[in-house]
Amino acid sequence: MRNGRRKKNRDFRALVITLVIIAFLGILSRVGNSPVSSGINAASKGLFKLTASAAASNDSASPEELREQLEALRKENAELRKQLADYTDIKDENEKLWKYYNLKKENPSYEIAPANVIRRDVNDDFYSFTLDVGTSVGVHVNAPVISENGLVGWVCQADAVSCRVKTILSPDTKASVCDKQSKDSGILSGSVTLCDQNLTSMSKLAENHSIKKGDMIVTSGTGGVYPSGLLIGEVQSIEFNKYDASRSAIIKPYEDVRTITSAAVITDFDAKGKVVPGDEKKK
Repeated sequence: MRNGRRKKNRDFRALVITLVIIAFLGILSRVGNSPVSSGINAASKGLFKLTASAAASNDSASPEELREQLEALRKENAELRKQLADYTDIKDENEKLWKYYNLKKENPSYEIAPANVIRRDVNDDFYSFTLDVGTSVGVHVNAPVISENGLVGWVCQADAVSCRVKTILSPDTKASVCDKQSKDSGILSGSVTLCDQNLTSMSKLAENHSIKKGDMIVTSGTGGVYPSGLLIGEVQSIEFNKYDASRSAIIKPYEDVRTITSAAVITDFDAKGKVVPGDEKKK
């Protein structure tokens, strides 16, 4: 009978050891060559020492000792899971920052806060959304909001941990912009008739402007709210209003503002707040 009990104990210990090693290898395979892989490898030495010790003491370990070994293995696994979770968070944050690496490299004065879209305002016709960053990281009202493809909007409300963004499809947006090719300037503003097509417009064009289809539109920097040179979109057509003789350009943003899931807030930049006398007030 004693031999039968020993056999059961050995079988149970072998099963526990096998399950723990399988779980550990599963975690290790997900991490790969990560920055924390060395830490996990170090932890694994302790893990295998414990399993080796358990295996070596098959004939002598008491049930109490076996429970202690099992608890030690559980703690090792918990630590490995925590390291994996920390690594995943760091990896996600690095991927967000990498999207804006070139922009930051070309504009060292930019302070950028990457974020995720956590909510969309279903009652807003112009696709406003909420980001998961707020005043605690420098976000403020009127701060420009960009994607990796260009300007998408501006912060209209902010609290400590989140901010609400009005998009460039909204009529509330008034940004000073210019044509990259012709240098003609105008005011970017959305409209009800264009927003559902992910289109916006550039108004206040001079009568003798040289803007043409396919031109690139960027922020001019005039007004001190938006930095100069932020990409916005491409000219789709030129419109003439026969009632007031005004001219405007229809702009297709480089980013589909209606569906973005992540963005970044530019919290600071050179020339911020420097308004040239006579400029129109910007959002």
